[in-house]
Amino acid sequence: MKILLIYPPIENEISSISLSEVDTQRGFLPPLGVLYLASYLKRHTDFTVEVVDCCVEGITHTKLPELVRGCAPDVVGISVMTHFLVDGWLAAAAVKKVSPRIVTVLGGPHTMIYPVTTAALADVDYAVKGEGEAVFCELVRAIAAGRPADEIAAIPGVASTESVARGLQDKDIELVRVNDLDAVPFPDRSLLPYRKYSSVLSASRYVTTMITSRGCPFRCIFCDRMGKKFRPASSGYVLEEIESILRLGIQEIFIHDDTFSVDRKRVIEICEGILSRNLKFHWDARTRVNCVDFEQLALMKKSGCERISFGIESGDPGILKNLRKGITLEQAEQVFAWCRQLGISTLADFMIGSPGETRKEIAETIRFAKKIKPHYAQFSIVCPYPDTDLYREALQRGLIDHDVWLEFARRPSRDFRPPIWGEHFTREELEQIAKELYRSFYLSPRFILAELGKIRSLRQVGTKLRAGLKLLRF
Repeated sequence: MKILLIYPPIENEISSISLSEVDTQRGFLPPLGVLYLASYLKRHTDFTVEVVDCCVEGITHTKLPELVRGCAPDVVGISVMTHFLVDGWLAAAAVKKVSPRIVTVLGGPHTMIYPVTTAALADVDYAVKGEGEAVFCELVRAIAAGRPADEIAAIPGVASTESVARGLQDKDIELVRVNDLDAVPFPDRSLLPYRKYSSVLSASRYVTTMITSRGCPFRCIFCDRMGKKFRPASSGYVLEEIESILRLGIQEIFIHDDTFSVDRKRVIEICEGILSRNLKFHWDARTRVNCVDFEQLALMKKSGCERISFGIESGDPGILKNLRKGITLEQAEQVFAWCRQLGISTLADFMIGSPGETRKEIAETIRFAKKIKPHYAQFSIVCPYPDTDLYREALQRGLIDHDVWLEFARRPSRDFRPPIWGEHFTREELEQIAKELYRSFYLSPRFILAELGKIRSLRQVGTKLRAGLKLLRF
């Protein structure tokens, strides 16, 4: 059996909470989800597996049927997030256009919430709910063995047209998680053109992403990251994966854990392991200001940590409480001061349009952002995402008058606009405020001079120039 795993062309992304003018300048990073699936299949089956990242390869929806025809797969797995559901669905349609006999399987964050709804879409045969390595492997084995539809539908984590026919709901499909991350093989980055990936934040020629843990134990009202159970890979596993990455000649690793430093002891072990093995590379991570201390940050810096992204969200204590963020402004101020002292670059994530927020609180956020002086900042518009407490509260309070996300999942449309928390602002007002914040931060003399001092290659000159021109056209 031949399996093709696709990260689809992103041509119909729904209007984003972070401005598209900024998003398009960030570069491309490898889609680890499909690489994890490929590595798992290669270890546990004798199937032929091919992976294609349409974005980095420049493969459009128009060209996709030709690609599928050339691969001649039996099963096609397609990675889908809610904000590019339309593109995942179009990719499935392209597969069926080549041959209705090719089995289409959609998986990813979207199908975690809407598995049966996704399986009910035209041109979709199956949807996988949850973390799909073992589930997808069992599914394709069952397809290869010719097992009947009712048996396949009974596989935990699988939704199918049989599930739809039986009248099952999305909540009826079991959510499958991987608890032992050490049992999952490293994503095989050599299956993709790994030297094509880059980031506007990186000075290195070759970059990649890495996940050392799954889940997040915190209770922010606006987020649901594959459940709240934190599951870390061991420090030994992480160090071995780092060594496998460095053997490819990759020079920088973006650790994309939801919260990297939940387990302080593990972070210390990883950093000390990097130093004892004499591993030379740059890396960055995402975490929270209440999950680090000076000693830990110093060791992270010593082991090659160049940047850390922190979710601050607001400069007003009342708004932080409304968001159930669980941090204080004093913690944030102290941590950003430590990072400046240690020479660690910082990225601060802020949100506007939060519950209870008026122009007064937004002004506090602007003031606080200037006070802590992050090297980079992101200003996003609050979006009540599906299956979050924020979304449920918005429905309960009538700020959103019906289940718009379920409607979109049933009838994907490129014209869909995600909801906002419309308590005190219109969408247009929030978009204008966000643009003003970006211009104020990134076109300031302080930021421009700092960025010019970081340039180490002609590639960086071009990347930063394009990003700057985009901001000027806001």
